[in-house]
Amino acid sequence: MPPNMITLTGFMFLVLSALLGYVYSPRLDSPPPRWVHLAHGLLLFLYQTFDAVDGKQARRTNSSSPLGELFDHGCDALACAFETMAFGSTAMCGGDSFWFWVISSIPFYGATWEHYFTNALILPVVNGPTEGLALIYGLHFMTAIVGAQWWAQPFQQSIPFLSWIPYVNELPTYKAAVYLLTPIAILPTVACNISNVHKVVKARKGSMLLALAMLYPFVVLMGGVLIWDHLSPSDVMGNYPHLVILGTRLAFGFLVGRMILAHLCDEPKGLKTNMCMVLTL
Repeated sequence: MPPNMITLTGFMFLVLSALLGYVYSPRLDSPPPRWVHLAHGLLLFLYQTFDAVDGKQARRTNSSSPLGELFDHGCDALACAFETMAFGSTAMCGGDSFWFWVISSIPFYGATWEHYFTNALILPVVNGPTEGLALIYGLHFMTAIVGAQWWAQPFQQSIPFLSWIPYVNELPTYKAAVYLLTPIAILPTVACNISNVHKVVKARKGSMLLALAMLYPFVVLMGGVLIWDHLSPSDVMGNYPHLVILGTRLAFGFLVGRMILAHLCDEPKGLKTNMCMVLTL
């Protein structure tokens, strides 16, 4: 099978997973049948497997290409949105599903930004594409056993041995997960990204401000969506979580694709042309 077809097939598994979540939980706040959780976990596992072998197939058949790299990373950029929808239906997060998308997007954008400068994808020992996805489909499988209501009950009731953690023990389990994952998944990764880029920029005697400028469109995108939700009289995140996540992800995919294209074309470092254009759409 051609490598790009492997990539597309894996991506379609997550599209199907998101569709199941939409059909059985239109606002991501009602429990779907338990077999849906099982399907979510299986489809995510298949996506991870296909995503892992497409590059190996390309190298084995000597068919690696810049287009393949762009297509692969572009699909990955969109895949997080579809998995967020699937996990949102599993954990009944409602509008808070958006924050799980943010948790996945920041490390992804940071890794793409770092790769642009270092020409290497540096993953820690414990990373999102491997252990992170394994944790998520493990949670899907667990929810198929215990039921989606597990996520709605207080954190101290769901995981009693962690009830000593302050501030989150009275929160719903899914919301506590957001607060706990932020310092665990985002802060160390972002610090590592900035450190690695700074080393490269310093060695090349470049400008760190120009490097950081490439993060500006993503920050504006996040801020714009949050302001939109805050000012919206109809609670867009709560009533239309799928549309908010998917729409934001399309803009995010454009930003990631533009950065990958700049890397493949060896463009000068700094804010890329058209990266902010998508924010006006």
